[in-house]
Formats: sequence, structure tokens, C-alpha cells
Amino acid sequence: MKLRIPAAYVTAVLLVVTVGGIAGWLVPFVQTPNAGGSGYTVEHVHIRADDRITTATLYLPDGDEQVPGVVFGAGSGTAPALYTNYGAAFATNGFAVLVAGQTRELEAGNPIYWEIRRDTSNIFEVAADNYANWATYLASHPRVDEDRLVLGGHSGGANSAYRVAYERDAEGVVAIAGRFPPETDEPFPTNLLLATGSEDSLVPPSKLTNVSAQLTGTALAPGQQVGSFANGTATRVTVAEGATHLSEADDPVLVRESTHWALRSVGESPPATLDITVRSIGSVLSQFLFGLVGVLAGTALTKRAVTRRREDRQRRDGIVALVWLAGFAVVLHTTVSQRVYHFGPMPAQVTKYVLLCGLLLGLGFLLDRAASSTSRADSRVGSALFDLGFLVGPAGAFVLLSTQFVTFQLVTTVVLSSVVLLVLAAVLAELAVLTVERRFRWAAVGVAVLWLMPAIVPPYL
Repeated sequence: MKLRIPAAYVTAVLLVVTVGGIAGWLVPFVQTPNAGGSGYTVEHVHIRADDRITTATLYLPDGDEQVPGVVFGAGSGTAPALYTNYGAAFATNGFAVLVAGQTRELEAGNPIYWEIRRDTSNIFEVAADNYANWATYLASHPRVDEDRLVLGGHSGGANSAYRVAYERDAEGVVAIAGRFPPETDEPFPTNLLLATGSEDSLVPPSKLTNVSAQLTGTALAPGQQVGSFANGTATRVTVAEGATHLSEADDPVLVRESTHWALRSVGESPPATLDITVRSIGSVLSQFLFGLVGVLAGTALTKRAVTRRREDRQRRDGIVALVWLAGFAVVLHTTVSQRVYHFGPMPAQVTKYVLLCGLLLGLGFLLDRAASSTSRADSRVGSALFDLGFLVGPAGAFVLLSTQFVTFQLVTTVVLSSVVLLVLAAVLAELAVLTVERRFRWAAVGVAVLWLMPAIVPPYL
């Protein structure tokens, strides 16, 4: 005997899940409306220099007086949004902060977004030149005291901070997981904080002991500090327990240590507490997942509602697909895109959009014709295979064409795109279960792919 669940029960469950998901998405906005701190403004800026342009975020403390500055370079392939906690901590404690991300070449005054980098022999020099431009930009800001500048960064950003410290005056350096210092016999010219996570497999604590020996002549163990801030020789190795290479971007211990080091480097006394709310990547992802669950359940509710009220199936399916797409866009934009990785749309990347749109339309047309000509597409397995073909085919071809199999660019891109495609695969599965017509579910997910993938495939400098 086949068990039948009353429709009213299903509707009630979907309603509860929808409300719960939306509540889980909204709670962080209510509990921590000023997450990251207060007393500063945030501005997204573009820095143009040497025929290059950098996307960055500028934090300025409230007021008109000059303040010390911190330049913070994001890790390779990441975005300024990932380092919101550092920007907030520095700004709350009186620093003007420039968190700089991707840099692109300019041609005739316009960014070259379609760019492949095969020669990596001078990658550190190019990155250091970019970092020097960021430091010049911040030092020239009317709110910044150019004589009280601190250089910092994570991973690739830290590698550049090392090098620029030899080229210009700085009160201190905050280097988080920087494993490639410059090869030089000159002693490091300023106060230096070396930090990493205990679970960082790329830059383990032992690596920083070697870096400290290379730069200062003294091999420091984790927790050890030597030198004096007064004469610019203070050096310390800090390890955050449990932090990985990625979670160093939001680890509260490293945020606190970095802020304290910057304050002491410019002659200020660190406060007893940071007075900010550090939001972890995990909490942001949890908020996104709550919102996503709410959107998926709400989409199912919408399907049930429009089925009872509308006889035109195409119109019903169009409404359902549109509800999902709108909800997904709102949830993603207010969570992951704000605090972890900024997803487009990026209107300037016309070439990428045209290519990806062509791949989606071309492969989508061929797959739709194939699905229409075989009865196998009507089965659950067959339908799922065609859905995956539409999702993975154009996206995979786009990634390979964009990176041209260059390992340096391919690894990060594949990881990020795989996560996005997994989420969209779950969405496709739900729309299929809701019997949304194939063309409508492909159209909705295709728009999401066209929106997200160009942001995931950045050029590197």
C-alpha cells in the first residue's frame, strides 16, 4: 500500500522550512547590525597606476584629522571582501585602511579582463610593484599621515609587503602566512609580525621560524618576540591555534594580534579589547545556507500555490523559476558576496559574457534537441544527466578556455567553480522534482551561471 501524505501537511512543512530558513538568514542582520565595528566609513575604490588598475576597499575612521594608515594586500585569487574583519579592526582603532585585491593591466585606459599569464618568473616583482602603488595611493590620501604607515597582507599580499618594506619607509609590517620573503642579506628594516595558523599546511609555523631567521638573523619560535618597537627592530612569530590557510582571513586571534602590532608600531597603546564583532567565514556560509534552504522551500511553496491558481503551465513554470532566481540573488548578494568573495555581475567583462552566453545557448540548444528526440530524457536519471550536461558542459568549457590549462590559474578557478556548480546542481534537481519544464529551469540556472562564472575566472597579475 502506497503511503500518501496529505497536501496540507506538505504545505505546512514547506512553510515552516521557508520561515525557518529566512529567519536564519535574517538573524545575523538583527543580532549584529554593525558586525565589524563602527565609527568608520567604507568605500570601494579603483587604483590606477603604471597602466594597471586595482580593485580595493578603503576604510576611513570618522572625523577630519589625519590618522595612521594600513595597506593590506589580499591573498592571490581572493577579494577584499574576505578581509572585512581586518579592515574593520584597523579602522575601529583609528587607522585608514586600504584592502587591495585583484590588479589588471590597462590598455587604452580600459582594463584587460581577458588575460592569461604564462610567464610567472617575475611574479613577485610585478606583485610588489602593484603593492607599492597601493601604498603610494594610501599615503597620498589627505586623511592619512604618510609618516605613520603600516604594511600588511595575507599569503601573496604578505609576500609583497616584505618586499615593499625594503623600498619605502614603514612603521611596521604585518605578514600573515607569507612564505616567500625576498632573498637579501639586508636586515629587515622595520617592526615585523609573522603570523600563521597551526593547521596551515601551506605555511606551517616552522616555515615562519625559517622566515624570521632569513629576514632578521634570529630564528624565532612561535610566541617568541625580540627587539624593540622604539628602534623598529621588534619581531614576533604568532600562531593561531586551529586556523587553516583560509580561516586565517577571519581568525579573531590573528585579527587582534595584527591590530595590536600595527598600533604599537605607530606608537599607540593597544586597547584592552578590539571592540568589534569578528564574523567568521563559517557564520557567513551558515547564513547563506539558511537563506538558500528558505529560498528552495519558498520555491516549492510557490509551485504549489501557482498550480492551484493558474492553468497555463508555461506561465506557472516561469513564475517558479523567477522566484527562485530572485531569492537566490538576494541571499547570495547579502552574504557570501559581501563578506567572502564578491560575485559579479561585472559589466566590463563583455568578452567573457559573450563567450559564456554563446556556450550556454549553443550547448543548451543541442542538448534540448537531443532530449526532445529521446524518451530517456523523460526518466529521472535521463533528465538528471541532461541537466548536468547543461550545467557542467558550458561552465567547464568556459573555465578551460579562460585559463587555457595554465595550472597557476586553473586550480583556484576549478575549486571555486566546483562549489558554485554543486549549489546550482541542487537547484536544478529541485526544479526537476517540482516538474518545472526543462527550458525554464535551464533558463533560470543559465542566468545564474552567466552571472557567477565570469567573477570566478579572474585574470592574475
